[in-house]
Amino acid sequence: MTTPNDREFVERFAEVAGGRRPTGYVEGWEQFVEFCEAGYHDNLDEYWFDLSVRDAIERVLTDERLSGFPQMGWVRERIEAADERFRAVLSARPMPGRSEQPWWQAYVPAWAGPEFAAELRGTYGVHVEVRED
Repeated sequence: MTTPNDREFVERFAEVAGGRRPTGYVEGWEQFVEFCEAGYHDNLDEYWFDLSVRDAIERVLTDERLSGFPQMGWVRERIEAADERFRAVLSARPMPGRSEQPWWQAYVPAWAGPEFAAELRGTYGVHVEVRED
């Protein structure tokens, strides 16, 4: 059974996160990281769209309305673990013109599926290792 404190946390989180629940953000980021670990196989537009969950997470992590909730501890732990995994797949150099962006936007995975790798090369001149399914 959910305690009033848990309910209040989920309601406040949804308020800050535009209706999404904590598990939605956490699991969404973990799933995206898994896709990148395997070699992201979608296109460039989808990559930027999928990556936008991390921007939303950052807003949640830094929102003062949530800072007093102890439940943010498990959110932070799971996000930090996924962040660490994501950093492990990123290329060593930032993307051209993106070095001032947050770290998750400044770098792309060092390997990717053929379509994503081709679009990175054609759009940004960035070469990454191609990994097939």
